[in-house]
This record gives sequence, structure tokens and C-alpha cells, in this order.
Amino acid sequence: MRAIVSSRKAQRLAAAALSATLLLATAVGPYRASAQTPTPTPAAAVGPVVLVGSGEPGYSVNLFGPKTITVAQGSTITFKSNWLEPHTVTFTGTEAMPRPDDARATTRIPASGTPAYDGTTFTNSGFLIQGAPPGAPVAASFNVSFPKTGTFPFLCIIHPGMNGTVTVVAASAPEISTQAALDTAARTQFAADLAALKAEQAKLVAKGVTQTRNADGSSTWSIVNVGGMVGTSDIMQFVPAAVNIQVGDTVTWQNSVQAPHIVTFLGGTPPGAPVMSLEDPRLRPVPPSAAGYDGTGMITSGLNGVGFGPNPPFSVKFTKPGTFPYICILHVDQGMGGNVTVAAQTTAPTAPTAPAPPKTGSSGESVGVTSAMVVAVLALLTLAAPLGARAVSRRAR
Repeated sequence: MRAIVSSRKAQRLAAAALSATLLLATAVGPYRASAQTPTPTPAAAVGPVVLVGSGEPGYSVNLFGPKTITVAQGSTITFKSNWLEPHTVTFTGTEAMPRPDDARATTRIPASGTPAYDGTTFTNSGFLIQGAPPGAPVAASFNVSFPKTGTFPFLCIIHPGMNGTVTVVAASAPEISTQAALDTAARTQFAADLAALKAEQAKLVAKGVTQTRNADGSSTWSIVNVGGMVGTSDIMQFVPAAVNIQVGDTVTWQNSVQAPHIVTFLGGTPPGAPVMSLEDPRLRPVPPSAAGYDGTGMITSGLNGVGFGPNPPFSVKFTKPGTFPYICILHVDQGMGGNVTVAAQTTAPTAPTAPAPPKTGSSGESVGVTSAMVVAVLALLTLAAPLGARAVSRRAR
């Protein structure tokens, strides 16, 4: 989820996206993420289906599939989420394009039914996330009917630049999009964006990390690639995701893109219920002690990224041997995480180990963090589902 704005307004929308993603995790339980491809529309479906987003572990393709649709007057389009990143389908009517921190991003407008859009009334899906069950505060799809001819632009509020257009023509017009054509266009668009993301990720891997020798003989390793972007789409990875260091060394993370991420070491602490408030401490930095980190308790960078407040580097000195997993709480469901392996101190510090190229396709392996770790985190989240549901209910009232 990205909002190219600053200060606490940006945090408000990011917190809402985090809430939606984590609440979905509690509702659907552990899963194995796999590559997403457009699927044929079931024979019983009424009207065309347009896919909203796509991706695979480590990559979020923030596009509508396809971007342009031509339908017959009176048609109803089903906008269907195709991945785990939250999006909105928003028709602005006569209003200006909303800012990414617009509070209506999380709200379905109108609250129920199938809106009939004629180009005049603000219409919004609220958050759409793949797999959202009926009755959840987020949805998996959104239907809109089009009673009048014309050209109607739409967008995703939380991913600026993610746009599309519906053209409504007479029922007898020859240019009406078939579902097969829509599916083909979606596959083409998604594949091109995914390929571009993977090419960019390969460049980030090639950069490696920067080692700085400290006066006491230890080293500081800088991981500057916290996520990455190509156009509107995101690389949901820490690059490199695995580093080998020694006791006394420090690792520094710096988010240099316009997308929010969080570096969190859970340290055996359950993540708890979904975030429902800006006062939730999980959105605030929790630095390690001055002595360093030995794997005990949760520490976190807090929400950061270009345009998200001060965005300082997050540095952790490791004081104990072991393997310390970490995650981005915002995007753990997309496999964003990694490991710091700390060896006993020697006289010759070792360089970090570059990660193997990420696995893709339908294997179900996540990037930078094992599938087992993701499942374990989501299992912990499942324990908090009743509390999260009650919090959402209170918020709705």
C-alpha cells in the first residue's frame, strides 16, 4: 500500500491498509501464496469481470486488468481482487481525484447494493483484497452497473497512477469487449509489469550491501533496499533478505522508496489484533536497547518510507549468536521478511551472504521469509481474530 503524502495523514491510511490486510489474515487463516494469473470467467457470471491487481510472493502488480474496458449500456462490471495487496475501485463523479490519505478509501460508497454509475456520484469499493470472506469489513469484489453511455475513468485511491477507463456504448456496437479479450489483455499487462519488477529486483541484488568498519573492530552493514518500485508496482522484499554477520555488528535498514514498510523483529511476541488506531504502539518505533539486541522482545522501525515522516534509518546491533527472523508487518502476507544470522565474534568479520534468487511460479514459496514463518505469523494472528472483529465493529459504529 502506498500513499505519496507526508506526516500523520499518510500514517492514517497506511494503518487502515494494515488493519484490512491483517484482518483478512485472521479470517482466512494460514495459506500458501502462489502466483496469480487471470482465470476464465465462470459461465454463470453476469457481465464482464475486471481484475484488480495481481502479483506473486515478493511482488505486487498494482494495475487494473485490463486498464480499458468497453461494455454495452446497462452492463454490470464485476471488479475482482486478484492479489493480497489492498486496492480500491473508485469512480470520482464530479469530484477531483482524492488524495491518497482520503478517509473514504476504506469506505464502501454506497454502503450496499450495486451502484448505478452515471458519471456524477462519488462511488467507491472500499478495500478489495483477494480471499475476503462474506461479511468481512473488506471485500473480494465490487459490482458497478452503467445505465448511460459515455467514458468513465476510475482509479485506486491508495496507489496513485493506478487508473482505468470504462467506455459504455450502445448494445449493438461492435467494439464491446469480450471476456476472452479482457482476460488476454490482463495477462499481457500483468506479465509485463511482473517482468519489470523482477528485472529491478535483480539490479537491487547486484548492489549488495555496504560494509563500514567501526573503531571497535565491528562492522555496520547497510541494507538500503527496503522494497522497490517500478511505476505503480512494488517489490515486497528486503534486498538482500539474508545477511551473515558477527556478534557486535550492526545492520541498518533504510527505506528509499515511496511505499511504506516496517522492519519488525517479533522476538517471540505475538503481533496481536489488527491495528485500529494511530495510537497503536506497533506503528511507532520501538528501538533496541543501547546495549543492543539479543532476540528478546519486539523491536520495530515503525512506519517509514519516502514521504512518511522523518524516515530515519533503523539500526540494530546484535549481541548474541543465532538466527533472527524479521518481517514487514504490512506485507508479511506477501512474503516480505528476512533473516539476520549472527555468528560468534572472530578476528575477521565475514561478508553478508547474498540470498538465492527468489522462487516464483506456483511453488508457494515466499521471498525472503520461509512459508513456515509466514504460516506461523498468520496462525498467531488467527488467535487475535475475535478481538480484531470486535474492534472493527466498534469502529463501524
